[in-house]
Amino acid sequence: MVGSPSSAAVPWWPSLRPPGAAVAPRARLLVFPHSGSGPNSLFPLVEALPQHVEVLGLSLPGRERRFGEPPGCRLDQVLDSVSDEVLGRAPLPTVVFGHSLGALLATRAARLLGPHCRAAVVSGQVPGGTPRRAHATTTDQDAVRLLREGGGTPEWVLQDPDMLDHLTRVLRADLALGREAASGFEDVRLDVPLDVLGGTADALVPHEPLDGWAAHTTAACRVRRFDGDHFFLLAPEHRAEVADVLRQALAGA
Repeated sequence: MVGSPSSAAVPWWPSLRPPGAAVAPRARLLVFPHSGSGPNSLFPLVEALPQHVEVLGLSLPGRERRFGEPPGCRLDQVLDSVSDEVLGRAPLPTVVFGHSLGALLATRAARLLGPHCRAAVVSGQVPGGTPRRAHATTTDQDAVRLLREGGGTPEWVLQDPDMLDHLTRVLRADLALGREAASGFEDVRLDVPLDVLGGTADALVPHEPLDGWAAHTTAACRVRRFDGDHFFLLAPEHRAEVADVLRQALAGA
């Protein structure tokens, strides 16, 4: 395989805990960020979790700690990183949490984790074979339009030609990964509790199909809708409630 996770100079799964956190972990949360972003974008949702929870965030090429690497990877590389860097650790009851692209990757990873995975939280993503508007993006112009309509990207980034060029390349690479992860997704089934979150004013992902996620687990599925756009979960008025969803999933684990 080309570019296996073990050969990367920087880990795919860095800790999202501050240095020096010395509490022995009793549970693990895996954070899968949205397209074009790194795991630190979701840090506001996990910073207040109990200290006994180990928090690891997926860092794909081309962002944050891996900014200097060319963007782009395949689904099997993401799953290999889970095998190498997560399953290679001491086993812990694990919850997966993914937003948008991350929801697809988190669900795929949950199956790979097997009995180690005790719950899944997915956000801002349609289920099964529902068409995904983002996956129709084929040009740089389409990608920029997606960034603007989705919200969540600072205006200064959109106005900086160099930053916008880099972000566009990262986004298009992530969208290709998302298309791969969504292929055949209607046949993906979990056997763990599933929390599904969505924004009622999301311009990219309609909230009406979210109830269809129930077909992707044999366990309980709870759907929660929030006022807000694609990044409703990071809005100050919703952060505490979304963090509480994660806290409850970890407590159940």
